Amino acid sequence: LTKAGLLSLDLGKMRAGKEYDYWSLRDDCIQDGGRRPPLLPSAFAIELEKKSFTNGKEDYPLVKGLYKDAFEERFGKATKLIYGMLGWGDAEAAQLA
Repeated sequence: LTKAGLLSLDLGKMRAGKEYDYWSLRDDCIQDGGRRPPLLPSAFAIELEKKSFTNGKEDYPLVKGLYKDAFEERFGKATKLIYGMLGWGDAEAAQLA
């Protein structure tokens, strides 16, 4: 949730046959944002409703609670958030505000 953007790369964007150094890997793997802003627990709960669990909806309250607890723990302790170079615009910044 609070990991710096440069520490979260979408390795699925790597191109077959290309040799990478750190900089080219970073550039390719953060294209188109690389990752979305973290969801507020209320927004996560809405997204979670769209998902299916192998044992029905029994895990929904557990997963919802675990996310809420983790969100509050991580953001409650964060003194600095570094989300640079992710290609985010105003909408993504507003999501964090």
